[in-house]
Amino acid sequence: MTERVAVSRIIHTIHATTDIHRCRALYQDALGGLVFAENYFPAEDRDAALLYVTDHMVEPMAPRHPEDLTKPFARQAARIGQAFHSFEIKVADGKAASEAFRAAGCTVASDYGVFFFVRPESTGGVLLEVCELSMPNDPWDRGNWNPRGGAGHAGRVTGLNHIACVTADMASVLRFFTEVVDGEILADERILAPQSARRVLLRVGDTQVAFLEPEDSGEGPFGAFLAKEQNGIYALVWDVDDTDRARAYFTEKLGLRLTSPHCAMSGLAIEPDDFRGARHEFVSA
Repeated sequence: MTERVAVSRIIHTIHATTDIHRCRALYQDALGGLVFAENYFPAEDRDAALLYVTDHMVEPMAPRHPEDLTKPFARQAARIGQAFHSFEIKVADGKAASEAFRAAGCTVASDYGVFFFVRPESTGGVLLEVCELSMPNDPWDRGNWNPRGGAGHAGRVTGLNHIACVTADMASVLRFFTEVVDGEILADERILAPQSARRVLLRVGDTQVAFLEPEDSGEGPFGAFLAKEQNGIYALVWDVDDTDRARAYFTEKLGLRLTSPHCAMSGLAIEPDDFRGARHEFVSA
């Protein structure tokens, strides 16, 4: 492969859930999520909501008939439970990108032409959606869209710091994200907390993505994450402008439990069981 696939942006992160309405409400109430579209996709028999938390789009998604395992999304949801499902990259030509990924030895699945998935074994552990289309009614495509439109909410989020992923195969991560697509390495370092690990920070399109490879994959929070069924995304890490006020709002107003020992960065997190299985972390902007 001589030319890398160009990624213009990370469109969104998908959150697999069993209750689309309660999940959507959590994003609205806790993080100031602004919903701009809802849809049903018959080919996969699943419902979704599209919303922005300041500058990053999240797509809560639920199978309408979770018992029907003939549908790809229902199978994925049954495997990983309520959790982050994937993140999606934007490319100029879906068919050309699919052909390029296959030529590079990647496994492509659920290929609908304009969008498809690259399976985790090809990316170092992350399920990746690839699409050439814009999301319906996406404010990002409007010339006057302000990504700080949700700023000022009591959750205090000012923007996405990065997507945190855990991998057991950093070599495959780097091959895919810097050789197959045009990601850029921003930092490559060793961290000690929450456990000893290699941390590689990449820029993919317009978004930072950190990959964490524990030195001992059988121990610590990253090891526990790798031991369960998952699609590689450990947490969404958000910047907040006032950690104390965010903490008070989450606990006193919403009754959400907080945790900090297992954070990918030094900060606080909402207990995933209180957020439909997804881990949201918060660091001081």
